[in-house]
Amino acid sequence: MTAPSKSGVSRALAVGLLVAVAGGVFLVAFTFFRKGGLSARDSYAVTAVFDDVTGLSWKSRVQVAGIQVGEVTGIELSGEKARVTMRIKNDIPLRANACLTKRFPSALLPDALLEASVGSAPAPLLSELPDERREITCVREAANVAKLMESLSNIAGDIRVVSADLAKTVGGTQGSVREIIENLTSVTRSVDRLLDANSSKVSGILSNTEALTGELRAVAAKDATRYSSIAKNVDEAAQKLNRILASVEGVVGPDQSELKDSVQGARQALQKLNKTLDDVQSVTSKVAAGQGVAGKLLVDEQLGEKVGMAAESVSDYVNRIAAWQLFVNIRSEYLVNYGGTRAYFGVTLMPKPDKYYILELMTDPRGYNTVISETATTVNQTTGAAVTTSTVRSINEQRLALTAMFGKRWGDLVARVGLIESSGGVGLDYLLFQDRLKLSANIYGWTRPTVDTWPRTKLWFDWRFLPNVYLTGGVENVMNNYNFGSGRDYFIGAGVYFSDQDLRALLVGSGGAAAGAAAGSMK
Repeated sequence: MTAPSKSGVSRALAVGLLVAVAGGVFLVAFTFFRKGGLSARDSYAVTAVFDDVTGLSWKSRVQVAGIQVGEVTGIELSGEKARVTMRIKNDIPLRANACLTKRFPSALLPDALLEASVGSAPAPLLSELPDERREITCVREAANVAKLMESLSNIAGDIRVVSADLAKTVGGTQGSVREIIENLTSVTRSVDRLLDANSSKVSGILSNTEALTGELRAVAAKDATRYSSIAKNVDEAAQKLNRILASVEGVVGPDQSELKDSVQGARQALQKLNKTLDDVQSVTSKVAAGQGVAGKLLVDEQLGEKVGMAAESVSDYVNRIAAWQLFVNIRSEYLVNYGGTRAYFGVTLMPKPDKYYILELMTDPRGYNTVISETATTVNQTTGAAVTTSTVRSINEQRLALTAMFGKRWGDLVARVGLIESSGGVGLDYLLFQDRLKLSANIYGWTRPTVDTWPRTKLWFDWRFLPNVYLTGGVENVMNNYNFGSGRDYFIGAGVYFSDQDLRALLVGSGGAAAGAAAGSMK
C-alpha cells in the first residue's frame, strides 16, 4: 500500500474548504430567505385583510411614496378572505388610520405591491399597540382583469337595453319621435298662417310699444335726478320711521296691554307730579313769609351772615385738618445690661413740614421708683416716754410712660420740648442723608432723688434702611452709672414708621363735628 502524494492531499483540503464555504453560504442564504429581509429588532409586524391577493407573494414590497418601507412576510386564508402579514421598519410611523392600496406597477408583469399612507394624528401609532391590534383596516384593491371583464359585460348589457328602448321609441306608431316631429311641423304652419293674416296689427302694436317706451325713456331721462332724490328721501324717511317705531316699542312695549300699562303709569306719575308741585308751592309760600328755618335764613339777614361765617369757619378748619400729615411709629428696644425689652407706640401729627406734635406711650421693664416716708410713734410702758421712728423706702412700679412733645424744624435741625416719659424734658434731632439717618438726644427726669444724681440723658440714632423700616441703637442715662436697674444702659432695636390716612380721616371727622357744635352754639 502506497502513501498518498502531497498534491493529492492539497486537492482534498481545497475541496473540503470549498464545500465548507458553500455550505456556510447556503446556510446564510437559507436563513435570510426563510426569515425575510427585515429582522424583528429592526421592524414591527402589521396585518391586513384583502378580498383578493392575486399578485402578492412572500417578500412583496410595501412602499410609501415609491420608497420601500417593508415587505410581506406571510399570507394565510382567514375565512373567505386572505390575511397578509407584513413587517414595517421601526422608523416608519404607521398609524391606525393608515391605508394600503394593492396595485400592479407593470401591465406585463403579474407581480403586485402595496402602496401605504402613514395616516394622521390623533390616531395611535401601530408600533405602540399590542400585536393583536396592529391591523390596517383601510384596504383598497386594484381591479383585476376578471373584474374589468365583468364590468364591461354589465355595461354592454345596459347599452343593449337602452338601444332596444330607443329603437322602440323611434319606430313605434303611438307616442313615437316621428309623431312628435309631425305635430311640431303642424304647429309652426299654424303660427305662420296666423302671422300672415295679422301682420298689420302686429306691426301697429309693435310701433305703439316702441313709441311708448321712447316717451317713457325721455321722461325718465328728464326727471332722473328728481326720481333719485325722491327715492333717497323715501329711504331716509323709512329709516327714521323704523327708529321712531323701535323707540316707541321700547318705551310702551310690543303689545297693547303694555301700552295700556304705560299710559296708566304716566297718568299716575302726572298726578304725583301735580301733588309735588302743590307741596313745593306751599313750601315756597312759607319760606317767602319767613316761616320755618329756611324762611328765617332767607328773611333774617343777620342770621344768614352768622350762618355764612360759621360755614366759612368750619370749611377753614376742615381744610387745615385735611392738610395735616399723620405718621404712626412703632418700635421695640432691647436693654443690653438689664436684659429686658421695652416697647413704644407713637403718633406724629404734622400740620406743616416744619412743625409737628408727638404723642407716644412707652412700657419700661425696669419700672419707676417711688419714695415713701413713714413715721411711727411708740410709748414705752415702763417709763411712759414716747419714741418716734421715721423710715424711708423706695417702691419700683411698672406703669405706662407718656411722651407729648412739640417739635420745630430749621433745615436739618429739629428742637423738641414737652413731656418725655412722663417727665419734663427737651430734645434735639439732626437729620442726614435726606432724613434717612437721624441723630437724637433727650434730657429729662430732672427730679429723681432716690436713684439718679443727674438728669436722665439719652443719645441714639435711627437709620431708615427701607422706606418704612428703621434700626435704632444708643445709650441712655449717660451721666449716671448707678446700677444696671436704673443707671447707664445700652440698647438696640428696630421699628416701623408709616403714614395712616384712616386716622387722619378720623381726626377730620371729629374736627368737623366739633366745628358743627361750635356753629350750633352761635345760634
